[in-house]
Amino acid sequence: MRVHHGVRRDVAAGALDAGSGLDIDDLDLGGVVHPAVLAQARALVPVLSAAQCFSHTTALALWGLPTSGDAQRGRAPLHVSTMEGRAMRRPGVVGHRISRGVGVASVGDLPVVDAVSAWLQSAGVTGLDELVRVGDALCGLWSPFPEARGLLPEVLASRVRALHGARGLTRLREAVDLVRPDVRSPKETDVRLLLTRGGIEEPEINVPTVDAAGRFLGTPDLRWLRRKVAVEYEGDAHRRDRARFRRDITRRERFADDGWHLMRCTDDDLHGAAAQAFVARVARRLA
Repeated sequence: MRVHHGVRRDVAAGALDAGSGLDIDDLDLGGVVHPAVLAQARALVPVLSAAQCFSHTTALALWGLPTSGDAQRGRAPLHVSTMEGRAMRRPGVVGHRISRGVGVASVGDLPVVDAVSAWLQSAGVTGLDELVRVGDALCGLWSPFPEARGLLPEVLASRVRALHGARGLTRLREAVDLVRPDVRSPKETDVRLLLTRGGIEEPEINVPTVDAAGRFLGTPDLRWLRRKVAVEYEGDAHRRDRARFRRDITRRERFADDGWHLMRCTDDDLHGAAAQAFVARVARRLA
């Protein structure tokens, strides 16, 4: 089966045939990176030169960072950057030229630009909110790869300040001001951006919370301590996991017993009229 021009894959054996001998099952990255992205990237490896690597949103996906759904699920063209010679031109690939000063690393055996460089590059091909989600992820612990997690926001800010004339630079400057540490999921980022853009004061993020006696109540996604208001985003996993569902109820009761308003929201609350209603509901609680 042909997966890229000039590259064929033996469906039965999973082997790539373009002179490299790399087997598609050699790298154990399943569960970290979407299998479709891995399959696309691995299939292209045999035709990459030593001066070429995956970059932009493709690199973000390979680093396990929250780029757009299409890029994460292998439904978008692969971004490949070349450090010398002509940019790659082939179906299913967006080619770029980069300088040799850009850091190159490996995810398994896949050559990729370093995670922060991928974030900077992606400003030219993606939107503001996605840049903030990835920035939050780089300053949090989302990625399983040490090179792409636990960074200080100042590291991102200094890299942005060093850029001149890059595509999307205005977006990057706006995004880096919105990046926060301690965020644990892309939806937490989305909820925070929705509320602050709606005029809600900046919340504290994932702070362990105790009552007056020092008893642990929980770690809400967002909280306003002075008003004893907290917001939790609940994805479908909260509903499908029986044990988690019961823990959520117990935690909610602990907060309620201490006088907290623990407000829950879902993805439905992040769009359209429902989003406006949710912002208004939080504002009333904080008034």
